[in-house]
Amino acid sequence: MKLAGAKKQTLFLTVINTVVRALGLLLRMILSRVLGAELMGIAELAQSVHMVAITPLTSGIPVAISRMTARASHERRIEPLSAGIRIVRIASLILIPALWFTSPWLARLMGDIRVLPSIWFSAPCILVLGYSAVYNGYCYGTEQSFYPAMSELIEQIARLVFSLVLIAFLRHLSAPWMASVPVAGTLAAEIIGLIYVISAVKAPVKRAYCCTEHSTEQLLRLAAPATLSRLLQTLLRSITAVMIPLRLQSSGLSAAEATAQLGMLNGMVMPILMLPCVFTSALSMVSLPKVAKAEEKPGELRRILGLCVSALIPTGLVCAGAVYLLAPFLSNRIYRLAELTELFRFCAPMTLLFALSHLTASILSALGQQKRSMYASSFVSIITLGLTWLWTGDPALRLRGVVLAQYAGQLLTILFSVLLLFLWRRERHYVR
Repeated sequence: MKLAGAKKQTLFLTVINTVVRALGLLLRMILSRVLGAELMGIAELAQSVHMVAITPLTSGIPVAISRMTARASHERRIEPLSAGIRIVRIASLILIPALWFTSPWLARLMGDIRVLPSIWFSAPCILVLGYSAVYNGYCYGTEQSFYPAMSELIEQIARLVFSLVLIAFLRHLSAPWMASVPVAGTLAAEIIGLIYVISAVKAPVKRAYCCTEHSTEQLLRLAAPATLSRLLQTLLRSITAVMIPLRLQSSGLSAAEATAQLGMLNGMVMPILMLPCVFTSALSMVSLPKVAKAEEKPGELRRILGLCVSALIPTGLVCAGAVYLLAPFLSNRIYRLAELTELFRFCAPMTLLFALSHLTASILSALGQQKRSMYASSFVSIITLGLTWLWTGDPALRLRGVVLAQYAGQLLTILFSVLLLFLWRRERHYVR
């Protein structure tokens, strides 16, 4: 691992990710003020369906393509990209119509028919984001991190512009359609970002079509565990998003109050807590192909992992402290909801846990431990769901119960990841 090159790439991606997150936070602030907590709650319900819909093509496939590309010879690097495109096209032909046809049933299942327009706009995102994920994986595998970073920046700027324009010119829309504005803006922005990355990379995909049969099988084999794991986690998160308002109602809140509470937690607080992922995403994307290449070199691998952890922990601690200290400013000035101050402070330590769990999961994927990671994360997700159901309905806890369940889930995720890394190292030692 060339330290100077890795540092430059990580710094560049961190800066771009910071700008992207800042623009995303600005958009959320504007939407929170214009739409209000209740419509933000509707948007969060729709977001849960959106995440389930795109997960099959955006979770395991880009990581698998990155690993395959990094380990392939120069002449065969294009084959994983070609195989990924083939999978995305076939899967989209099934998933997009399926989401459209089942959208009324999904809306009724979530208990709020107002999410229907947002679900309709989510369907085409499956194809667009699938293509983007494939190209991003190829770029990271060939250490061309500039293109996906710029694509994401262009996409975020376009999302902000489109959303603001739609809000400005369509102020008299009904609540369901107004809540779908973020998804409509996202779809338009994703198309623009995809056009950029395809035109910038200029990969000779057609040349590799005749050689993709084996690559397709290998890609599916590598991507399946991570995809199933992420799909289960996303499904459980979606169930959680639906369950939280219901459990809050059982604790004594009205339906409108419960939906507003969901909007406050998932739409306002959680995006702030994920701020260290600006750094961990950059660190993971730069280190993932290098970890894959160093798999057979224990000394080099230890050095890379040590650099990653030593860079991450101070960043996570600083971000956690910043969230705690800036809680009154975020609540009163940014969101104009004073009751968020206590919630921000209660959640602040989770910022470090999110960063650690994100990095350890990426390392396991780079080492080809997707299947074991899938079993562990599935178990943790089910435990977290059960704790959320148990604690959220308690009138003394309510939203604090959701947060406590998240704390438990993140701690278990980190512990299992460390255990799996230890088992992997022990097995490799015995093989030698």
